[in-house]
Amino acid sequence: MAMTRRDLIAGCSVLWGLDPHWANAADAAANRPIRNRGKPWRIGYAESLSFRNFSGTLWGLAQGLSRTGWVGDVRSLPYAENSTDSAAMWRWLAAQPKDFIDWVSDAYYSGLSDADPQPILRRLQSGDLDLILVMGTAAGQKLAIHGHQTPTLVFSATNPIAAGFAKSETDSGMDHVWAHMDLSRTTRQLKIFHDTCRFRTLGVTYENSNGGRGVASIPQVEEMARTLGFQLRARYVQRPANVKNAGDMRAYYEQLSRAWMDLSGEVDAMYVTFGQWDLMRFDGLLQPFLERKVPTFSQSGQEEVERGALMSMARADFSGIGTFGATTLARVFRGAKPRSLAQVYFDTPALAVNVEVAQLIGFKLPLEAMLSADTIYPKILRPGA
Repeated sequence: MAMTRRDLIAGCSVLWGLDPHWANAADAAANRPIRNRGKPWRIGYAESLSFRNFSGTLWGLAQGLSRTGWVGDVRSLPYAENSTDSAAMWRWLAAQPKDFIDWVSDAYYSGLSDADPQPILRRLQSGDLDLILVMGTAAGQKLAIHGHQTPTLVFSATNPIAAGFAKSETDSGMDHVWAHMDLSRTTRQLKIFHDTCRFRTLGVTYENSNGGRGVASIPQVEEMARTLGFQLRARYVQRPANVKNAGDMRAYYEQLSRAWMDLSGEVDAMYVTFGQWDLMRFDGLLQPFLERKVPTFSQSGQEEVERGALMSMARADFSGIGTFGATTLARVFRGAKPRSLAQVYFDTPALAVNVEVAQLIGFKLPLEAMLSADTIYPKILRPGA
């Protein structure tokens, strides 16, 4: 079982170099609920695939909207830490009283990584929805486009600029589009990884496309390589065309296994970027790095540390982004163009380390890392454990 420590020191944002502007962004007038010409606002939801960050963000948004009066009591919302079941949450929200917001029951969409977006785009073009919440890079690429005018709020996309649906951190480039930005997340991750492990050569795998580079935040990885003076070793892996197709997934795992086997013999450390593997297979996929005593850092977060990565640094929870997102949604409903609103939000980071991994690769975790870790996993969680 993991041991957790939550840093609640008031100065932590300054210590980590975070931008606390969001905490002062909302006031009562800007958040006060209003109806849409006497009717509730109709919103939809679309995600790239089932993923804990997407369901966690939806939970955070619901909590933020409840705190500001846009929705009622959401304490019974069916959510547990690391859950990926956003569909159950949406069904629950859709069944609640619709005073100010109608979570439209048939406006929930998942699997946009593989699915044709045209049915959703036709609905957005029709004006049936007043706003759509979009989770993930692939969904953002398909829905945050010029082909409709429905307000579109994109969350949990690694790099919206590299992915092509935002011009900059301060401008989405489209009046109806807003995209949450935390481009320094990768920078912070690689800085602490390099400070801890002092590697000279770093391995990465990603799909060699605009979308693939965006998902893996490769522009930031390359920037940090120049800044910190390490070399990159890359292997390209084609994402599965359909995660529900056994043949596609088998080919994906074969590519990934070859890439990680090759890199394990070439690098001092491995930055494990976002992938589409089943977490139950993660410790097996990482085996070459364990055998060759290569430290690994998960871009995704602590669930992969529990499954065999040495360390990661991600958001402590989803309440902060939920408050920031709820404020953004409220301002859109009160007349602001999504493009005009602040997109940058820096989360309080949470460091996770795995003690068994450190022992297996013969790496002594610095005392500073152990003391600052929010989550310490003493063992690797393996299938069947």
